[in-house]
Amino acid sequence: MKKTKRTTIIICIMMLIIIVNTNSGFAAGNLQKTEAQNYTDHITFVLESKEVYHNKELFLSNNPNTVRDGVTYISLRTFSERLGLSVQYDSKTKESQISNGYIKLQFKVNDAQYRVNQKLVTSTHGVPFIENGTTMIPLRVFATHFDMKVVPELEKKSIHLYWGQKAVAKFEVVPKRIYAGQTKVTYIDQYQHPLNLDIKRELWRWNKEVFPKAGVYRVRRIVMDENGDWSQPYEVVVNVLPPNQAPVAKFNTTKDRYSIGEPITYIDQSTDDENAIVKKTWTNKETAFFSAGEREITLEVEDQNGLTSTYTKQIYIENDILYAKEEFDPWFTPIGEKYFYFGKNIISNPVIKYDIENQNHTLYRSNSPESIREEGIYYRDNIEGKVRVMVHQQNHRSNPVNLYLVATNMNEEPVEIKMPHVGMGGPYELVTTTGKLGLARYLQSLTKPSQTSMILKPGESKVILTELSDKKILKEQTLSAYADLEVSLPIQLQTVIIDSGKDVMQQLPTLAELAKDNVHTRGTFSFGNRTITIKELVGEDTKRIVFGDATEDTRVSGVDGMTGEAVLNQGNFGVLYNVKLERVAPRSVIVLNARGGHYSGAFLVNNQVVKVTEETYLKDSKEVAVLYRTGDVEEEVEIVFIPASGSNLPINIVVQPLPEKRH
Repeated sequence: MKKTKRTTIIICIMMLIIIVNTNSGFAAGNLQKTEAQNYTDHITFVLESKEVYHNKELFLSNNPNTVRDGVTYISLRTFSERLGLSVQYDSKTKESQISNGYIKLQFKVNDAQYRVNQKLVTSTHGVPFIENGTTMIPLRVFATHFDMKVVPELEKKSIHLYWGQKAVAKFEVVPKRIYAGQTKVTYIDQYQHPLNLDIKRELWRWNKEVFPKAGVYRVRRIVMDENGDWSQPYEVVVNVLPPNQAPVAKFNTTKDRYSIGEPITYIDQSTDDENAIVKKTWTNKETAFFSAGEREITLEVEDQNGLTSTYTKQIYIENDILYAKEEFDPWFTPIGEKYFYFGKNIISNPVIKYDIENQNHTLYRSNSPESIREEGIYYRDNIEGKVRVMVHQQNHRSNPVNLYLVATNMNEEPVEIKMPHVGMGGPYELVTTTGKLGLARYLQSLTKPSQTSMILKPGESKVILTELSDKKILKEQTLSAYADLEVSLPIQLQTVIIDSGKDVMQQLPTLAELAKDNVHTRGTFSFGNRTITIKELVGEDTKRIVFGDATEDTRVSGVDGMTGEAVLNQGNFGVLYNVKLERVAPRSVIVLNARGGHYSGAFLVNNQVVKVTEETYLKDSKEVAVLYRTGDVEEEVEIVFIPASGSNLPINIVVQPLPEKRH
């Protein structure tokens, strides 16, 4: 009985082996057919034989194709001749080299390590050896680097090698949105051939210049190369939409007749068949009018396909006056926007005195030389704890450059660097815009801290804040950024600027330390944060708070980490101000006034970012931008800001009562 069971098991195993071998042979056969369809060149190596068939033509190797420990080895000479590779040998280093002009392999016999385009690689499937004076190489390891397909057919004691893919009849259809009967279609040729052969002939299907009807079309292309080989068909599915309809411009106002200085509410009622209005252009859309008579307001809308529509409406302004211009603007100018200041000169108003509470928060200011004229190290110092990094650089080189912040761990244990707050502006050509956006994004990050961090191993150097170094700074462009770091142990931080395309770690040892420009400031400052608390009631009459004047707002002192000399932070750029107005009267307006020239920055007012302004800037001392309005009760207002890079100081924050309310 036991003998019968054993016999049965043996028979089952033998049948299973036959089935597996049969299926393997079938799969290999099918695979060869598939490979033959997709590749132009085919070599068959007959194992334990010198026979090599290249596209069915017989060649003899100078040493048999062999298998050792499951690895197939072939003659280096045969491999290189059949593939058209150049072969070189360095007798000093005993190193062989094969190359096709793009890929270069360098190796030694009996060594598992070799180089691919100078990059060191370790073979896990065989190493080259010499047999009968012939260098034998592991086929699969080497063939892979030349984009070749290795297919074993062990039942026939053969190994197949496929390469030289056929032409690819690739193309692109533009534009992406196509409308029946309207859109002119372009077919962009993206033909590819591994041997760079030209197209001899091509066949298309459904490559219409204009599709007559909506629907789904399969645009197909096949091409024949110079050798007469046809590619596989290449298809692009094109979804043709119904004819596009122009948008419909329409708006209304809450009424048709208004008083002088009465706020006008506009209700946009424009529509589009695809809900894709991309541009709205208003003409004479004023928040109020300040003279009587008929007014014509026009709205033009444009959809994503360039079709437009226009609508015009007339309203009438009565002779009675609700608000004069100088009364209207403080009430109705949107937060962050500006208006012309009609009152007496702002600096004639009383100054609100304040005490400064300096807080320990290291400021690393890298702003001199501000102009990028050469590659080098622009600033360097050792930092630890809570640190704010400020960089502001303008490229005056003809080449694009990249700015890197390189951190080095000088300790014998790992260092953690947390980066909770980051804001970057640019690179842009408009310096004021760059400074404004970098600051606005930094202030926004204060409301939503990031969990980003990194670890530096002992002695390790890394680029931190890669969102800065990823940006190329073109000629005349400026990059402005702020970032808060929390560093567990002392590290060295360097601001490095080099031409784009270079490796910063390779270049760093050769770079010179650049001298400051004696106009702008660089340095490390211990007191990077200031808190100003104003307890008195403000807003019942007009008063102002002065910043950046070096008198009321004293300068922060520090040290140039590269020279060791004492420095004053001119303008206190990079210093974070937290201004707490504990009592602001009801119906007050808080505005910003620039005293040193143009100003374009950002403020965090009661945890809301306010840009000054969204689209433009304060041009001179006659303009003010609205930061906040209080309601019908006394309020506490907190204003957080940093003097904006690219703008001029001093600035005044003015608190004044709103005009009498008549609305």
